[in-house]
Amino acid sequence: MSGQIRGAGHFWLAWLVVAIQLCAWPAATRAQDVTNEYRLTAYPSYRLAEEWIGFGYVGVVAKPEGHYSSYYLGKGAFYTPEKWLQLWAGLIGVYTNSTVASNSLELRPFVGIKFIDMTESLKWRYFNWTRYELRLIDTLETSSWKSISRIRSQFRLEIPLATAERAWTPKTWYVFPEVEPVWRSDTGQIDPLRVRFALGYIATPRLLVEFQYYLEFTQPSGSGLEWTNNIWRLNFKVSTDQSALRLLAGGFDD
Repeated sequence: MSGQIRGAGHFWLAWLVVAIQLCAWPAATRAQDVTNEYRLTAYPSYRLAEEWIGFGYVGVVAKPEGHYSSYYLGKGAFYTPEKWLQLWAGLIGVYTNSTVASNSLELRPFVGIKFIDMTESLKWRYFNWTRYELRLIDTLETSSWKSISRIRSQFRLEIPLATAERAWTPKTWYVFPEVEPVWRSDTGQIDPLRVRFALGYIATPRLLVEFQYYLEFTQPSGSGLEWTNNIWRLNFKVSTDQSALRLLAGGFDD
């Protein structure tokens, strides 16, 4: 099974490289139209049982050019029956305060599966996390609800900036590129597509700090993906159990 997962990991890596190259061309042509979004998030985790980890999710999002800010609060758990497999479930609440439109409240339950692999020699980690989420959105001004189903799939390669002996230990750094296509039911299209790059620091066995940058491609006219947004994010991953941190393999990145 490990060999099969490792082979899948190399496939994800090849897919990631190709996707980044495909995204780079339209990104270069539309830089003048891109807006900016800023995120501050915290991801606390705690051990529930030997193979169960609980997590919380707290975040603040500001988009000055979109004239809104959002506040995230979520909770869930994941189960690790094998070291290469995790099963996830959770619920996120999102309140959006807009100065040009109605405020909204969103409930977002989700379930997902994550496959993980690590190279023995370099200690590079691959993972794919695919999840289904249901967005239940209440427009507060009219009290009207709408629902959107989404399928999201994150393909990530995590690379330690340390020797294999010191990889994934405190006081070391790491980087990762990632591609995440998001399919939505209301349009039947991939919207958005996110290409993410991050620099992370393992401050202690209980704390990871990450600076993340995304290129976000959407379909504003419905006729193809265009680079429309940058996302700048500072992320804190905190564990009450130092051994739990080793199980996160990327943690929860919404």
